[in-house]
Amino acid sequence: MGFTQFDRNNDGVVTEEEFNQARSERRATRSDTGAPMRGMPHAPAFSDIDQNGDGQITGQEFADVRAQRMGNRGGMGPGMGMGPGAGPGMGRMGGQMPAFSSFDADGDGLLSEDEFAQGRAQRIKERSQQGYPMRNLANAPAFDAIDQNGDGQIDQQEFQSAQMQHQRMPVVPRRRASAGHPA
Repeated sequence: MGFTQFDRNNDGVVTEEEFNQARSERRATRSDTGAPMRGMPHAPAFSDIDQNGDGQITGQEFADVRAQRMGNRGGMGPGMGMGPGAGPGMGRMGGQMPAFSSFDADGDGLLSEDEFAQGRAQRIKERSQQGYPMRNLANAPAFDAIDQNGDGQIDQQEFQSAQMQHQRMPVVPRRRASAGHPA
């Protein structure tokens, strides 16, 4: 579930009441439809997400915990096991998906086109220095493609949605040279 699904009154924060109501409704719907519920016992409690203990979950707290949990997942999910150093919780080509906060230079919870470009450039630089191949840069989504509502800014939900979509993309293996077939 995304942050906006928990933020019932759209005030930008989630109270414990909103959190519990949304989670209960989600569980009831999944139970009624016979959907798998194997991860429910391990779902974080409100207090796990409310990192500063102020009784409210902000979009940033939600995104941080979600990114941390995505990074700690075990198993071979989409994009895992694809490259050097890949293991549990690793994304495509053995790296973690970047956190929204690493792009949000001014901390306002929104990414301008400049912040997005600078954040992406910094990540590319770091990953390149770490020796990761940069084969799929041409396929990286443009700012406008991530800004789903066209307001000229990327919010956390749009950022996470783009990451999830990217993780579901099939990985095209590199062609290897073989006798009579150059790479």
